[in-house]
Amino acid sequence: MSLQLNISLPKNLVTADLIRQKNIPCLCKVAKEFEIEFMDPLPEATGVVQGWDRRLLEERAVAGAGGLYTHYAFGLVTLDQVQPDVYRIVDLAFFNRIFGWCPILENGDYAPPGKFSDDDEEDDIGR
Repeated sequence: MSLQLNISLPKNLVTADLIRQKNIPCLCKVAKEFEIEFMDPLPEATGVVQGWDRRLLEERAVAGAGGLYTHYAFGLVTLDQVQPDVYRIVDLAFFNRIFGWCPILENGDYAPPGKFSDDDEEDDIGR
């Protein structure tokens, strides 16, 4: 099953043009539910992602420490409308301040897992 975003967006030309764009900026918040939020200057709305797998997500984006959300990240999302208020997530990436962009989905499928540490290499962070 592909990941789907259930969200009620305004029905107007601005939203129609927005949905045709690739890599729409958003805020991704993961707790018990996975929410994607669009903020001003985009039409403001928050939706819930269906069909996601926490283990697969965590292999692609490092969880944060503490707080309400395990993941709270700026994101880029590409959507494909499948029915009113339901969009297939085609591409999705989270931004991590240490690792940069972490692809979660590519072409509707989970991206390859991220490489967040390597025990064989010396840690170069901060050098």
